[in-house]
Amino acid sequence: MSFSFISRISIYLSFIFIFSCQDTISSLRNNENIDSVDYIFKLETEEYLDFSFFEQYEDDVIDNYTYVASDYNFLNKDLAVLKVNNHEAKYNNIHPINVIYLEESLYSINKNGELLKFDSNNGKLIEKINFNLDQEKKVPISFSLYKNDFIIAFTSGDVIRINKLGQVIWLFENQNFLNTPVKIFDDNIIILYPEKIVFLSILSGEIIYEKVFKSSNIIQSSGGKIENYFNIAFFILPNSEFNSLDTYLFEEHNLNFDNFELNTSLNNLKDQIHLYKNFLVYFDNGNIIHTYDINKSKFVLSDFRIKKSSSAILFNNSLISKNENFVEFYNIQNGNLFSRININKILNKKSKIINSLIINKNLHLFTDNGEIIIFDQNLEIQETVNLKIKNINKVYNYQNKIFISTEKGITYIY
Repeated sequence: MSFSFISRISIYLSFIFIFSCQDTISSLRNNENIDSVDYIFKLETEEYLDFSFFEQYEDDVIDNYTYVASDYNFLNKDLAVLKVNNHEAKYNNIHPINVIYLEESLYSINKNGELLKFDSNNGKLIEKINFNLDQEKKVPISFSLYKNDFIIAFTSGDVIRINKLGQVIWLFENQNFLNTPVKIFDDNIIILYPEKIVFLSILSGEIIYEKVFKSSNIIQSSGGKIENYFNIAFFILPNSEFNSLDTYLFEEHNLNFDNFELNTSLNNLKDQIHLYKNFLVYFDNGNIIHTYDINKSKFVLSDFRIKKSSSAILFNNSLISKNENFVEFYNIQNGNLFSRININKILNKKSKIINSLIINKNLHLFTDNGEIIIFDQNLEIQETVNLKIKNINKVYNYQNKIFISTEKGITYIY
């Protein structure tokens, strides 16, 4: 990387952690630095982790990027949990498929491209609907709702709009491998093919705009990434090309990235992009933060490295990182530490962070091992919950529900 490092304070004090049966938590907010054997943390003293809930959705629109609040209480053991076998197979290098409520029923799509209808009261399969696409293999990559219809994208590159009866409204055919869930934005469907971005009309399935971004990089199996800031779409293609487009004018959006160099190693599976207010974060290779102020057209943080992170997610104005012994909350604007919490006796050392959600004004941190840590707004642990669900690959929420998907193709609905 060619960025200059944030200057570090040269005077620091050792911070002594006190442990008891419940004091495996080190919730820190003071004027000192933490000397942690290998490196020094600078504590945040002026800002707090933002617990605000930023909902970005349209009525009657759900896709892989939808995030809508839920008030589910995981501490109430009497609340019902539904279990549906919506993929009917293990996920093999495929993104988990959404489950969606529509008119008192549950819908999803299985590994063979069949529309599944479930009873929303007990999760039992009611019907399989085959809409007879003329293709040998119909492996879905995403399942979305638009008004009362479904938008289904397949790894073959095709995208289709059908109604709940399986009747085809339109079919977009494209012989280009697709491994990124499509995004619905302003009545358009944004598709990230390996070296091309395509905008489709959701009304007709016709191409509105497309642009190729060639690269010599290896196509990543995890697909691309996409976020939008008002009318600007920021995206990483599966070939690791990073760019942005004005979705009103359909032309490239200029950013002051003159010296922006990314780690283009053979494996960029851990790259993430994230938007918080006017800040664009590129989390490179799972351990380097670059934060760009869109309004001021400049970086506020460059080449800030997170050490010993086994998993990490971006949440509001923070990056939440987990290693074997600690969960760390970093300020994305300056790299300072909101808090560092010892989870030695709380979480499995090998578990990975899957997602974080604000539920009932508390931060819920989910791991792939079925563990949940519930934090209050001071980042003190209030409760821990073990869902007894293993191999979780996605946690998402909308329609006042929380959906937990597993690698076996099962979805639990809370």
